[in-house]
Amino acid sequence: MSEKETTSQGHDAASKHSPDSKTPENRVVKLLEKNPLGMTLPEMAGGPRQLKKLRTLRPLLAQAIKEGLVMPISQRAGHTVYRLVKHLGHR
Repeated sequence: MSEKETTSQGHDAASKHSPDSKTPENRVVKLLEKNPLGMTLPEMAGGPRQLKKLRTLRPLLAQAIKEGLVMPISQRAGHTVYRLVKHLGHR
């Protein structure tokens, strides 16, 4: 039984992180691709009171920043505006 458990655990870990997809689908990146001017986190969530959506988007945004896909560029209404790096051309 212990062999089956270890193989199933190893299989589950492999299925979560598939090596085939180099850039995993990130909802933050998808939203920012549609808006080249950038968005704040509440704008991505659909409004300032969407706390559940804000909580789910925060780790995705942090991951995108670590990977170098997204950068903070300015402030809008007291919130940080994030923009895709590929839209950061020279001004």
